[in-house]
Amino acid sequence: MQDNILRDSLVTSIYLSYMDQGKKQVIKLKLRFMDAKQAYFSAEIVENFVKPKRKTEAVIKVYSIDGVYKTNVVINDVEVSLTEIFFEVSLPKIWEFIQQRNSSRNRTALPVLIKYNDGFEIDTTTYDIALGGIAFYTKEKISSIYKRLPAVLTLTLPSSIWVKDSNRKLIFETLFVRERVEEDDEEHFGDLLYSFKFINPPKESENLLKEFLIQANE
Repeated sequence: MQDNILRDSLVTSIYLSYMDQGKKQVIKLKLRFMDAKQAYFSAEIVENFVKPKRKTEAVIKVYSIDGVYKTNVVINDVEVSLTEIFFEVSLPKIWEFIQQRNSSRNRTALPVLIKYNDGFEIDTTTYDIALGGIAFYTKEKISSIYKRLPAVLTLTLPSSIWVKDSNRKLIFETLFVRERVEEDDEEHFGDLLYSFKFINPPKESENLLKEFLIQANE
């Protein structure tokens, strides 16, 4: 079964919107924890924030690198500390959040090299791959400088997968999307999960990657 879209490593941002005293409130969230019926989020303190009443109807909008996903929810409770706002949100139909992408996605470990113009390289292994980008775990923090700069990403397909082109190195221009500290997965607990998206991918490389993802999902 595919992961819930809220936990998707390629999600770029999550927003909660609701009506309060006749005005629409929009809050940017971070997912803290979720179970089968509820999700728990935190947000930075918002100026002039008014705590919504319990059972307030709201909408969650999830932005990923290859789509925007939206569903109706209910705010069960809100707590406000000195530094954060905590939302307890009921998800009436949790599987509305299951990703229904036009592109395939695969949790596969493939060698990947990300190289910047100044010679800095990230030599790692993918955690998951989509037609829109890749994600990987690492214990080393990437400098904020490289989060703003484009780079060249080289992805090497396995020899066990049949593709029309004998060249198994796929090259994409790429850009940093997101950094997340893993808190739920014991295997990767405390590790950093980085997501990068492809920029204007060459059609040939995109087609070869599509072939790989289709075969890997069969």
